[in-house]
Amino acid sequence: MVSREENDLLCRVIGDAPMGRMLRQHYWLPAILSVRVRKGEAPVRVKLFGRNFVAFRGGDGQVGFLDEACPHRGASLALGRVDDCAVTCLFHGWRISARGEVLDVPNEPNNPKEFMKTVKVKSYPTREGAGLIWVWLGEGTAPPAPDFEWMDLPPEQCYTAGIELNANWLQGVEATIDSSHIALLHQSWTTASASDFGATRQNTAVGYEFEKKPYGFRAAALRAIPDGSRLARVTEFVMPYYGLIPPVFGTGPMQDRTAIIAVPIDDENLIQWYIFYNPERPCDSFRRVQRANQWPMAGGLPGDRSNNWGQNREIMTAGNATGFHDIPTEDFVVMVSMGPIVDRSQEYLCSADQAIIRVRRELLDEVRRFMKGQPPKSGQGEAMSYKSIRAVGGKLASPADDWRTLPA
Repeated sequence: MVSREENDLLCRVIGDAPMGRMLRQHYWLPAILSVRVRKGEAPVRVKLFGRNFVAFRGGDGQVGFLDEACPHRGASLALGRVDDCAVTCLFHGWRISARGEVLDVPNEPNNPKEFMKTVKVKSYPTREGAGLIWVWLGEGTAPPAPDFEWMDLPPEQCYTAGIELNANWLQGVEATIDSSHIALLHQSWTTASASDFGATRQNTAVGYEFEKKPYGFRAAALRAIPDGSRLARVTEFVMPYYGLIPPVFGTGPMQDRTAIIAVPIDDENLIQWYIFYNPERPCDSFRRVQRANQWPMAGGLPGDRSNNWGQNREIMTAGNATGFHDIPTEDFVVMVSMGPIVDRSQEYLCSADQAIIRVRRELLDEVRRFMKGQPPKSGQGEAMSYKSIRAVGGKLASPADDWRTLPA
């Protein structure tokens, strides 16, 4: 059980909260879709960890990521003009480059060139990959950006979408690592699927085995199948907010893969990023869910608590298990229904929640190290490569077979 004090330590990320300071200092995070930040167009507001930023792209293609408030009087730089490599504040014409250099202060009469040198503007390092602009919000020298295999794939092999949800970031992480809900919450879809994803319905009881890794851990959700085999779905938890889940559509090699990232907007809101990718061929998963109208990302959830987020009881009567038309909405609604921050001290966890327990333990261990002045063991650094991490799934012919031998 998590105490209320531990729950606060896990969930709170704004201001001087230790978890927020650790995440900002030691990990990069995806901030905004690259396509939203266009050359020479208006800066785009981004809120992360309770702080307001702007992202813009100069005519030279360079991305700037700055605090939204102009360093002069605090006017919003989202109102500003963007030129070759800088944004100009509308209030008094201060011009600030993507690198955080003050290039012009037209209202300063006394030696403006020397005055500009005294103005401190925080510019945050960025990197683009998987259709996203990634940012590092720490102090000092930035660690290497994550090198997941999807980072440099061409657009036809990688699709990314995100949705803002009224839930704490940890609720997003836990929803990703929890494999026991698949055969229950998503039963309308697993029953009809011929893949390993569908085979979860044959046994809703889950046993877990784990493998510790420098970046986090591998969580193998194991189910005994009536034919004597075992079904294994191995989720990769990559500290602090990544979940790589086994393929959902189809079986065999060259399947599309999915990564889910829960990024804190503030204490009570997150953005849940989905990255669909295929290292071998064009990716079809995102097109598939679009064709089936199975993606709520663009319009948000269909309602709120007052109407149970658009739950349709008529289709439930007709046989749909949840009253929702797609898998993502089922996940999102359940997550938001818990309230902005779950009081984990009131939970009754069972043995199928071992992955949840392990995520919390890992995060608490790391943030306590950070509070003692030590860097988290899983922090991004020169030696931390994510290139070969892949979630896997499949059937094991006998109970004696090791899930670690499943091919990636």
